[in-house]
Amino acid sequence: MFHWIEFRAFCHATEEEERVATALRTVAADAELRREALEGHFGNPLVVLTARVDGASAVRAAWRRIATALGPDEVLRDLSDRIDEDLVYHLRLDKQKAYLGAIERPGSADVIAMRGKVAAFPKRREVAERVVQDSVEGA
Repeated sequence: MFHWIEFRAFCHATEEEERVATALRTVAADAELRREALEGHFGNPLVVLTARVDGASAVRAAWRRIATALGPDEVLRDLSDRIDEDLVYHLRLDKQKAYLGAIERPGSADVIAMRGKVAAFPKRREVAERVVQDSVEGA
């Protein structure tokens, strides 16, 4: 279904980094977190936390957790718009709800961005869409 899944969240100066890390662990339980310190547009400190899930069993477990929590309607909503030209599936998850242990679609711009490289052969958008649909039905 996916070769890899990557989750990314921004930690603003007003947030506690450990809470953002907790939110990422909700969706990527066993992934190692990478931290990158940046500077915001107005010179404010900004940290990007990234978790990447590799390996078939880890990817399956992470995707099953997300697909089950959201349900097929949410995962497949606007599916063709969520898969880019490189066959990467994009989804946004609510960062605040993830901190509380829930996986939901966002109600604000405070999100965990998910990207997953769809394993499609041949490498065509319609095949990638079918792979995502089939993975939801099997979740």
